[in-house]
Amino acid sequence: MRPTPSLFRSGPWPLAVRAAAAALLTLLLALPLTLAVFSALPTQAAQNAVYHGNVQSHIFHQQGCTYYACKACTAVFTTRKAALHAGFRPCKVCKP
Repeated sequence: MRPTPSLFRSGPWPLAVRAAAAALLTLLLALPLTLAVFSALPTQAAQNAVYHGNVQSHIFHQQGCTYYACKACTAVFTTRKAALHAGFRPCKVCKP
């Protein structure tokens, strides 16, 4: 029987394949870090926002609160006074 040809034999072609595979692997390993950096960048509205208000419960939270980024926290306030004026009450957890 003839031996099965191997891609890992020494020679110019398998070496190039291995080098390309190593370069591709390096890029793929760096990709999640790049995506994490770009997805963590806040939007312009979120950078200026100090408080998020929950439109269902009418409670507002400050940044760092566990409930700050909930699905219903779509109201954005730049000051505590603006949140109170809009009819929202402060969160009892973060006490803004």
